[in-house]
Amino acid sequence: MTVSLEEISHHSYIDRELSANLDSTDAFEGPEKLLEIWFYKSARSVPDQNKTLRSIEFSTWVRLLELVKCQVLSMKQTDKMNAFLLSESSLFVFDHKLTLKTCGTTTTLSCLEELFRTVRDHLGWNFCLQGKVNPYKVFYSRRCFMFPKKQQGIHRNWDDETQFLDKFFSNGKSYLVGRLGQASHWNLYVTETSRETSVGGKDDDDDETLEMLMTGLRPAKAAQFVTAREPGQLVEDDRDDEGHVLGAHVTSVTKLDQVYDNVQQVALQQDAFAFTPCGYSANVTLDHEYYYTLHVTPECGWSYASFESNVPVHQVSNGTQDNVSVMQRVLSIFQPSDFCLTFFSRHVQNDSFHKLTKLTKTLANYVCKDKIVYDLDDYQLLYLRYERTD
Repeated sequence: MTVSLEEISHHSYIDRELSANLDSTDAFEGPEKLLEIWFYKSARSVPDQNKTLRSIEFSTWVRLLELVKCQVLSMKQTDKMNAFLLSESSLFVFDHKLTLKTCGTTTTLSCLEELFRTVRDHLGWNFCLQGKVNPYKVFYSRRCFMFPKKQQGIHRNWDDETQFLDKFFSNGKSYLVGRLGQASHWNLYVTETSRETSVGGKDDDDDETLEMLMTGLRPAKAAQFVTAREPGQLVEDDRDDEGHVLGAHVTSVTKLDQVYDNVQQVALQQDAFAFTPCGYSANVTLDHEYYYTLHVTPECGWSYASFESNVPVHQVSNGTQDNVSVMQRVLSIFQPSDFCLTFFSRHVQNDSFHKLTKLTKTLANYVCKDKIVYDLDDYQLLYLRYERTD
């Protein structure tokens, strides 16, 4: 599954001034804050199909993201989602849910109050319950920061973040996953499932999310994400936008467009950007409703890369590939010295869940340091952490 340079055109939106002048020289914190809010169980559960999250005006999303301290670099739309490439990572908006992933010193949770006010005023969605909000499901997670003291406000400390979330959401639980005191543990906050907003959802929907958080990239691999370009002048054509042109080139050279075997030949769009002087972000959408996203901070000393995907690999590959294969392809591209993997699935019988749990002693050049399984209400979570041996 490869992506041609023609894919850099046909953006639904592109900020040409930001694209020309965005400078990542001072970027330092690769690990992202990941916020996923399911307002309803499925798109079919939304009360009025003419009023969904995708009905909210673009300018409103821009305003919400300003609260987070990031900007929209470009956007591509499919029939079922809007995929925003941001100055700091990504936002995916579906009819019934959203995923916001931001790196650096962004203030991800600062948008919550305005977000729920927006869905109430624009869509008539009111999730208030005894002074708190109670959507279908909320996930908030992040790897421990490399430079926590440089974060802003509540994001300096996990306890402060969870206290803020507890004041906002009903029935939330906090987890520190991994070895306490280690610099590589992972934090998770998740709310109990709201049954009031699950009407009309599919019971057999096997939602799954794979995330890999990688540090200590092999220098030769990290060098692929360093560019010689400098901030330049504005252009009028997407195909002349150097950041997106180089982003597409990096995608092709590194084979990040070949992570999945698209045997079914489902619709594909990609939106990638190479930052100056270094760094890379990409959103790839498959079959209109699935995505995988990558973000790379290649600086020596704190190099980092993330890969996140909700792609049903068995479906897209027609059974020829599984998430173990996906993981191995991602590892070959970055060759990190340390990585953690999280895998969420609605069903414990999920084939990838079983294969990943059995992988602890058979992953070449890596030794497993942690293997943890959680039963989280109606989700199963697998957490694995590895260190490279060579």
